Amino acid sequence: MGDARPLNLIWRRGVLDGVLEAQFLRQDVLGALARPQRWIALEDGQPLPELDDLLICSFGDCGDVLRGLRAGGRHNIGVLHLGDETGRDDLGFYADADYVLRHYHRAGLPAAAGRCRRVLWVPNGWAAGIGPVDSARHLPFAERRMELFFAGHAGTDAAPLPGRQAMLGALRARARPATVILTDGFGQGLGAQTYAGYLGDTRFALAPAGNAAETIRFYDALECGALPVVTDAPWLHDTDGAGWSGPPPVPVLAGWHELPAMDFGRYGEDGRIAALDWWRELKTRTRTRVAETVEAAFAAVAA
Repeated sequence: MGDARPLNLIWRRGVLDGVLEAQFLRQDVLGALARPQRWIALEDGQPLPELDDLLICSFGDCGDVLRGLRAGGRHNIGVLHLGDETGRDDLGFYADADYVLRHYHRAGLPAAAGRCRRVLWVPNGWAAGIGPVDSARHLPFAERRMELFFAGHAGTDAAPLPGRQAMLGALRARARPATVILTDGFGQGLGAQTYAGYLGDTRFALAPAGNAAETIRFYDALECGALPVVTDAPWLHDTDGAGWSGPPPVPVLAGWHELPAMDFGRYGEDGRIAALDWWRELKTRTRTRVAETVEAAFAAVAA
């Protein structure tokens, strides 16, 4: 019988409650692991369990936690680094982990340092309530009623989101109609099921940058069978980003000023299917690479 040691995911309850993609993490990031997984939610101030084989799930620097675990003799400690949308987190704490999985592509990620054998980008993926969606149940392009769709926050004067403002300006210059639903802030708009319903009836889902060029709405759209429309950025091409499977075959603009003249007619049902095939391959490669990374850390302890 194989190694049945579980992977112990450690969450503060507030972190786990705030992660929209928890189901995607379970199914499409960690889904190829043959070993059992134990998801452990802790209250603030509650001590960590005295266990090996940990994956610490954290928004921001958890270096103090890692060093405390090392001082206590714990082994095989990985990090799932969440929420570094702006790319401003100090990544020095990576050196205290055996491996790091992280959301949000960032140029110049360290390949290895200190104890850390590997730093691996993983996509945010679809939000709970939006996926998973069986692609066999998607509507084809011809049956989708909305051509262009966006729902979300466009920023404020105090905290502008330039990409979304530029997208709205470009839409005003278009003769072709779009469905736009603006909200007062993050998570204050459509419920997940309603948002999924809109995406499932949309041909092209506008996915402008928020705090980062990479946004969860990009993956939400693909999971619901819509083509996301984005502006070009390194994460779409880099082999340590979405370029794992080659650049996504979706509409990519040099800037939102190109939106009024964009020829969407060249993206038909065949183009939609090609994008879904790319998305399916990215999820498969993600599961495989994560499983390889985690299993290598387990094997190093057993050796």
